[in-house]
Amino acid sequence: MPNIENRITNLLNKCKNEFVTINYYTEGKKNYISDSVFFVTGYTAAELLNQMGGLSNIICEEDKYTVKKIMGELFSGIVNAREISFRIVTKENKTKWINQSIFLERDNVGNVVVVETINHENTEQHTFESKQTEDFEKLIEINAEKDKFISIVSHDLRAPFTSILGFSEILLNEKDIAEEEKNEYLSYIHSAAETELQLVNHLLDWSRLQTGRLTVEPHRINAKSLISNAASLLTGSAIRKNINVYIAVDDQIFINADERLLTQVICNLIGNAIKFTPNGKSITITAEQFKKGFIEVVIKDEGLGIAEKDQNKIFKLDQKFSLNGTEGEKGSGLGLILVKDIIEKHGGDVWFYSTLNVGTEFHFTIPEAKNIVLLVEDDVDLLHLYKNIISKALVNFEIVQAANGYEAMQVLLNRHPSIVITDHEMPLMSGVQLCQAIRKKEGNKSIPVIVISAKFDDILRQKYIELGVKKMIPKPIESRYLIDLIQENVG
Repeated sequence: MPNIENRITNLLNKCKNEFVTINYYTEGKKNYISDSVFFVTGYTAAELLNQMGGLSNIICEEDKYTVKKIMGELFSGIVNAREISFRIVTKENKTKWINQSIFLERDNVGNVVVVETINHENTEQHTFESKQTEDFEKLIEINAEKDKFISIVSHDLRAPFTSILGFSEILLNEKDIAEEEKNEYLSYIHSAAETELQLVNHLLDWSRLQTGRLTVEPHRINAKSLISNAASLLTGSAIRKNINVYIAVDDQIFINADERLLTQVICNLIGNAIKFTPNGKSITITAEQFKKGFIEVVIKDEGLGIAEKDQNKIFKLDQKFSLNGTEGEKGSGLGLILVKDIIEKHGGDVWFYSTLNVGTEFHFTIPEAKNIVLLVEDDVDLLHLYKNIISKALVNFEIVQAANGYEAMQVLLNRHPSIVITDHEMPLMSGVQLCQAIRKKEGNKSIPVIVISAKFDDILRQKYIELGVKKMIPKPIESRYLIDLIQENVG
């Protein structure tokens, strides 16, 4: 049976994050370090004792003075125990934090004869310090990026004024300028002012996004409608260059996005495509499901393309990159940085593919907005029946249930359904009262409502019509008719 000291030693040597040291200050006794020191320091006990000269020699230089001072206070005082923390440098040249508990034994006259320590690797402190170092380095990198960005923007803000002031000075001081020459100078001034305004607008929007003063407020939007409206804003530019813009987007694709901000993204990308596409070429815009929960939008042109050596500059804050268009059109260079920020704040990604003199296609993903059907029915069997009919026919629809009008109004506080299907005869709140409550809330006024009842008369029908309900289905319902009505009303 091993003695207690051997048992303790064997136990300590199995520890992965703790080790013990014993230093003797009397003649004839050898210092001791438990073998488990290897798991913490990378050194064996023999290496530390014979080659490194003990644990104290692998303590970080910055901490050695503090440890030495504390040990000096212990040796000269009357206290026999203390806890300290310090960093060591491992054999792999990594820094680790150690929590050390120190215990002293003294002789009859108070001299220290034995110093025992229990050393525990402080992984939490190590992780915290590593995170701090990582965060600090990241902040330095961001700060350097912003310094360079400010330098670039400062230059770009001043540059257009050279043209504006130079040509306006000529117009002011020279009275006998030919009409053609005057118009040429005015066009230079106008172009420089447009570039300046675009830069300022992009800079302000980007700044507001960074500081949180411009917030993303997403809601359910029809993707084709939004893309078509954005493209229509640039119709004049496309017509002037005889560029055809094709939109191939399914009517039933809905996205969850901030309409104003996403319109800005699409306008920027279409505007760039027009700018860098030669006369007579085309631009194609598509949108389709990318992966679960996201829609991918692609804007593809037949333009100048981006040289491979310049492609890594796109979206970089500290490497603002801009090219002149096919007819000398200028850009702020900030548009794509703003695009990236807006898309990422929506939870999406943006990337591109480009071949010089062939064209470029920009891709971005945006959260998909599912169609939500709110079913309001107090009869549990009918509720399950309607749910089964809809879920089998309309796989991508989300179905939310409510047993009565009050439950339905609670749902409407947090959700914006595509359509509400309600029974007329319900306890607590009738279908008419529910429709009245729905229409009172501004955000719900446009939600289509289908009412189901076994007893419709002319007076009841008129009440519902006055509340904007255009579809009333008599019981029992026909499955196909219900699905057709849902598809007809969910746009």
